[in-house]
Amino acid sequence: MTKLNLLTFSNIKNNRKVTIVTAAVVLVLIIIDLLATRQILYFNNNSEIILFILTVLIAYGVGSWILLGFAKHITKELRARSHLINIMHWILTIIQFSLLGILLVILYNNIINCHDYFSLCNGTRSLTTLVNAIGSMAASIIMGIFSFKLFSWFKSNNRNFMVLFYGLAAAALAISIAGDAFDKLYLANVVEERTPPGAVPQSSFIYKTFEKYHGEIEYKVVNPQTTTLYVVPTSKLDLYNQIIYWTSDAPYILTWAGTALLLGYYYKTTRKLDFKFWIILAVPLILYLVGSGLIFSLPSDIPYRFYIRLVFRAGTIASSLLFGLAFYVTARNLKSVKIKDYLTIAAVGIATVGIANEISALQQTYGVAAHSLVLLSSYLFVIGLYSSALSVSQDSSLRKLVKKSTVGLIDNIATAEMEQQTLRRIMKLVQDDQHKMEEKSGISSSMTEEDIKQYVEQTIMETRKRK
Repeated sequence: MTKLNLLTFSNIKNNRKVTIVTAAVVLVLIIIDLLATRQILYFNNNSEIILFILTVLIAYGVGSWILLGFAKHITKELRARSHLINIMHWILTIIQFSLLGILLVILYNNIINCHDYFSLCNGTRSLTTLVNAIGSMAASIIMGIFSFKLFSWFKSNNRNFMVLFYGLAAAALAISIAGDAFDKLYLANVVEERTPPGAVPQSSFIYKTFEKYHGEIEYKVVNPQTTTLYVVPTSKLDLYNQIIYWTSDAPYILTWAGTALLLGYYYKTTRKLDFKFWIILAVPLILYLVGSGLIFSLPSDIPYRFYIRLVFRAGTIASSLLFGLAFYVTARNLKSVKIKDYLTIAAVGIATVGIANEISALQQTYGVAAHSLVLLSSYLFVIGLYSSALSVSQDSSLRKLVKKSTVGLIDNIATAEMEQQTLRRIMKLVQDDQHKMEEKSGISSSMTEEDIKQYVEQTIMETRKRK
């Protein structure tokens, strides 16, 4: 029996290591995708072919298979008890691998029909639009629903600001993903014209207004037959820019605030974080704020604009990696393998989603493929954090372990989830008893459902204060 338990533990440990290595490879690929679509790295047609193939086959294919397989394995018990988690897992899996199938069709079409200008092919634009639309919509819904859950936990458990900031970050990220899809799919028009003889096949992000097209050209693709322009009409340009301005920065700043509180709680209980660590915490935010123009803005035509863009992307990438690292740091000393696994998945999700969301989906091959990973990463973050809370709330021994550990976030949301479950059970018992009394006496009770709920909530609050 002991031998079997050791074998099982070893398998789980190995799976977690494989998951972490896979996540690292996926992160490297999407970071390259981000730098390529944001004109930090410049690739020729052959390099872009390789990048698209690697993104689809490794990040989207193998990566999705391993990460979803690990999530399926560690949530087996919870999925057996919770129809919501089970349904969410299978819906996500079906959508994710359906999108992989579409991307493979795009890959095949470009190889067959556009082998000389693979990354500049425009014959599958409707399919790439579909991938972007489905991935963004599903990710926004997942993050939106989870933000409401976090808000309910915040309301239930002593107004913990760490939970509040993560709830606001999830809501802001849902809005950001939806806003980016709205900009790219609805506000940007596609203009096609014949390519002039002798034109060099290439693609580039322009971001300049041309009177000929009555709007700002965002992205230009020149292949031997057709030149495709993604143009935001002048009448829609202000709305386009306002959506970017109001939705881009909030997810990072709010997630950083939640992460700072999480690490602050860790420092308060362990005293293991020194001044150097807080410098590491502050640097990504400073880079992001300076590069984003929130502190000061620079003219678009200055010669050092490239370096400002480089600073901004360094802040974006470093912040996202920091968010994932925070979950790892706070969970590494946990004795519960189960919670470690959940937080590993959550760390992978939160580190990946911010980078994937910044990749431009106007790039019709590796850009669309990498950006649509917001769906997988959103799910991993949500399922990891939600499973942690649900598991701890249902297991008294796990609650004791978490309370002794430094995972303040899980402790708070697990307590809130446990109280919500208690409230639902008590409400059901009271309502059932009330119906029985009404059937016997024939007299309706004067207490409404809201009265019962308030009374039960007040009782829970008083019990919490006494403790």
